[in-house]
Amino acid sequence: MQHNAYQQLEHDFLLRFPHGLSEPLLRAAIDSGNTAAVIDCCRQIVSRCTTVSTFERMAFRNYLAFSDVHRPFVAALYALLYRFDEASFADFVDVLQLCRHDGKANAAKWPLVSCFLAYSDPQQHVCIKPTTIKKLAARLDVDIHYRPLPNYDTYRRVQAMVQQFRAHSTLAAGQDNIIAQAVMYCAAA
Repeated sequence: MQHNAYQQLEHDFLLRFPHGLSEPLLRAAIDSGNTAAVIDCCRQIVSRCTTVSTFERMAFRNYLAFSDVHRPFVAALYALLYRFDEASFADFVDVLQLCRHDGKANAAKWPLVSCFLAYSDPQQHVCIKPTTIKKLAARLDVDIHYRPLPNYDTYRRVQAMVQQFRAHSTLAAGQDNIIAQAVMYCAAA
């Protein structure tokens, strides 16, 4: 019975996100200019992501209300997910700041930037909740060079901290970064 429940959850996920943020879906949206499916998928991911606060969800929703950001957002998201380097990270943050003139639409927040990465590859990527991650870094005596504006250097340092925890934890052994961070976040609370 329980096995069927797990399959049902997977089925429900695929109904909501049939292609997720797959490379072909993003590439097709960039090539065609038709970003509606990607924007809808991103909106749904953020609305359901437990690491993104209510205020950050509202900021993202308000950000997406500016339709002129859709094409640059999808292009920057594609580069972030499928190239992931310092330049693509900085470009994604820049695109999320396009509406910062509207205080209610500034989407350049750590949980928003990092949720897309963690969703795409939880073995490699991490979700960053600033207050919690700063507490964890202090407790572990790790200098993450934290800055409020998402940046590649801090992200990579947090990523390394989580991977170090995974390497030294019996609870997180063999798990992805999301599970490792859940253990870390519960301990920091």
